[in-house]
Amino acid sequence: MTEELSFEKLAERIDELLAKVKNFEDEKRETVGELIKSIEEFTRMALVKLVKLMKEDSAGKDILLKAVREPEIYSLFLKHGIIREDDRTKAIKALELIRPYIRSHGGDVEFVDLKEKTLYVRLRGTCTGCSQVSFTLQQTILEAVQAYIPHIEKVELAKDTPVEAFLELSGKEEGYIKAFDISELKEGHVYRFLHEGVDVILMLWKGRVYAYRNSCAHQGHPLHEGELTEKGVLVCPWHRFEYSITSGECLTVPYVQLVSVPTKIQNGWVLLKVR
Repeated sequence: MTEELSFEKLAERIDELLAKVKNFEDEKRETVGELIKSIEEFTRMALVKLVKLMKEDSAGKDILLKAVREPEIYSLFLKHGIIREDDRTKAIKALELIRPYIRSHGGDVEFVDLKEKTLYVRLRGTCTGCSQVSFTLQQTILEAVQAYIPHIEKVELAKDTPVEAFLELSGKEEGYIKAFDISELKEGHVYRFLHEGVDVILMLWKGRVYAYRNSCAHQGHPLHEGELTEKGVLVCPWHRFEYSITSGECLTVPYVQLVSVPTKIQNGWVLLKVR
């Protein structure tokens, strides 16, 4: 009996076989290429019809939502265009690929935001100690990201502003605005705050305030009507993607996460940094 291959081993085997095909004579390579395309198109047509049928039934919808959480199924849907990656997801994937190189220089990189044609990142470690090194890494990051998102024109370094909860402010509070009276917040509820086009969700969880951009990392749909479970997991109301409240990390697809919004508490008010 043939040993069952893991998802990773099977992916590696496919890459190996494709590498061998590249060395075939032109006629044979074209024949194999045409065969692969035909099989992929046949698979895509079948998947589209399957998804359509499952969406027509309430039980089918639930099964579909559970299925898409499996990495193998998610990858297959992604490959055939049934699920589409947004630019944020593409940027995070590009940073994951470049991370080993940056770590070899004693630093690290963190995705912060993506606005129009600019990617905002935060550099960690020894990367922050030399302007020349930072500039070189920015150019390297730009090239890596442009391979996934061609319209990105520049990479900017974001200020080091981690989420802070229940801390008194001192000095200037540039960019912070009043959002909620802390006494009105209920534990475990999802609140929405809109300000001049900025859309934020905020939650009080185990005595701490957490705030994120109101945009699911999957397809950008709003999260303010999502469910917050007893385990501190926010469930997207659209495709049931799950996120950790404390970190913003996506538990359904590990390589994406929510964009955090810095918070502070002053005189009984929750302040959000939206600028």
